[in-house]
Amino acid sequence: MYLHLLNSVQKMALLKIAHRLSVADGEDGAEELDVLDDLRAQLGIEVAPDMGDVLRELPTDAFDTQQSRTVAMMELLVVTYVDGYLHEAEASLIGEIAEAFEIEQAALNAMAEWAMDVLDLKRGGDAVISGAVQ
Repeated sequence: MYLHLLNSVQKMALLKIAHRLSVADGEDGAEELDVLDDLRAQLGIEVAPDMGDVLRELPTDAFDTQQSRTVAMMELLVVTYVDGYLHEAEASLIGEIAEAFEIEQAALNAMAEWAMDVLDLKRGGDAVISGAVQ
């Protein structure tokens, strides 16, 4: 939703961190893969990042403003919550990123709530588009 506020370096860094989050729990569910594909398309990036890059040190330093860190964290929380479950490894990684981004717990909670609302809206929109709602 706010991805246009990121520059090209930040967009690639976000995609790498998102992929790292998606493998943190050891599972590659269809919902996570779909949200990663959707994120990549919204970012205008044609190919997924190399797993070697994904597993390197988190590129958090690409986010040099509070705005870019907030946008990144909000989008990362969408990736985290898409499967409806916050795995311990995902929570740990989100905590590490929040610390690097200097995001306080209250702000992180508000961002998590936003991410869950976005996912609810997307599911509702998908139902309308598929004709499941009449």
